Amino acid sequence: MSKPDTHYHSEPLRLTLAQVKQYVENGKKEFCCINPPLLNIPLDHIVLDELHLLLRITDVLMDNLIEDAMERDDKEHIQMTQRREKLERGKHLRKLAETINSCGVTFNVWEKKNADGKGSGTVDWTSLMGDEKRKLLKLLPDKLAEQTDGIHQDTASTVIKIWRVLL
Repeated sequence: MSKPDTHYHSEPLRLTLAQVKQYVENGKKEFCCINPPLLNIPLDHIVLDELHLLLRITDVLMDNLIEDAMERDDKEHIQMTQRREKLERGKHLRKLAETINSCGVTFNVWEKKNADGKGSGTVDWTSLMGDEKRKLLKLLPDKLAEQTDGIHQDTASTVIKIWRVLL
C-alpha cells in the first residue's frame, strides 16, 4: 500500500457508518454515498483495495476522455452540417486514440454492432491491463498537455491535473 493503514481513518477522510447512512438519507450524494451499506461493518474495520480502486478510477477517466472527444466530434459535425461543409468524422476521437497509442499501449475505439450487424451508435474500446495503465498514468498527462486536438481546452488543465494526481 502507498499509504499507512491509518491514512483513510484520520481526519478529514474519516467517516463513520452513521455518517454514511445520514448522507444517503439526505439524498445529496455527498462523499458518493448513494445507497445504504449492505453490511453494518464499522468503516475503521475495512481495508481499502488501492489497486482495484486505482484501476476503476482509470477506467472512469478513460471513459470521460472518450466521451469528451465524441462530444467535440458531434458538436463539430452539427456546425459543419449547418454550414454545408465537408467534415472528417471522428477527428477528435481518432486523435485521442493516437495520443494514447503514442504512450506505448495498443488502444482502439470502435462502434458496437447490433445483432443484425448494423452500428448501434455506442462505442467500446480496448480494455487496458496493469502495465498498460501504469504507462498511461505516467505518460498520458504530458501527451495531453502537448496536443490541442483531443480534449476540450477549457477543461484540459483540470483533466491533466487529475491524471497526474493518480501517479
